[in-house]
Amino acid sequence: MSRHFLLLSVCLAVAAHAEDIQGLVIPFKLVSVASPVLQEVVDSVLVEEGDTVKEGQIIVQLRAEREAMQVEMDKKLVEQKEFTARGAEALSKEKMMSKEAALEKQTELEMTKIKLRASEVALKEKTIRSPLAGIVVKKYKEAGESVDRVEKLVDIVSMDQVYVQFYLDPKLMTAVKVDQAIPVRFPVIGEQKFDGKVSFVDPRIDAGSGLFRVKLLVENPGHVIKPGMRGSADFSHLTVAR
Repeated sequence: MSRHFLLLSVCLAVAAHAEDIQGLVIPFKLVSVASPVLQEVVDSVLVEEGDTVKEGQIIVQLRAEREAMQVEMDKKLVEQKEFTARGAEALSKEKMMSKEAALEKQTELEMTKIKLRASEVALKEKTIRSPLAGIVVKKYKEAGESVDRVEKLVDIVSMDQVYVQFYLDPKLMTAVKVDQAIPVRFPVIGEQKFDGKVSFVDPRIDAGSGLFRVKLLVENPGHVIKPGMRGSADFSHLTVAR
């Protein structure tokens, strides 16, 4: 291939993308999973950085022996109160106990059931599950370490879709609409175009740059598009409303 032909090819490629605006890839969802309970010890961390997780998958187990024992105790109490309430109801029907006394036993049963549900919730909170399908990108704790409420355990990022964020000239503000299709390229990957769709148009203009923000949602098959990449798109074809 001659130098002249190569130079011509480069010039044509540059001209073809002369109207492209550069944007930045940001995660579609990035979740920091934190402890829901007051100070506790991490029993086990079941994921490593780079692991793919499913929604609802157990990722961290906190120490839960006390809560498990409390649930068992409350279950036994419920059984006892059920027996007492049934007996009181039978005696009430035989006119051997007042209806008020029988109702009191039934109320004690219901209160014990509520206490059992509260114990079950406390036990469930010690098992931390992933709130979304994605990839573990940061792990903050190891087994044996202490963790407090709202303290981070792991970060999980969703990769099936990504956002590409652009800052555009305000002249385009009336032209860019949610759900518009805008193809996006990622130079690091190559010339392949990915289908992007406008998901958000910021109604504000940034005072510093004089531009407004737009986010395109792009499907990410094979997770080839990575957060932090640069993407480019051509908005010049959009018609400005008059």
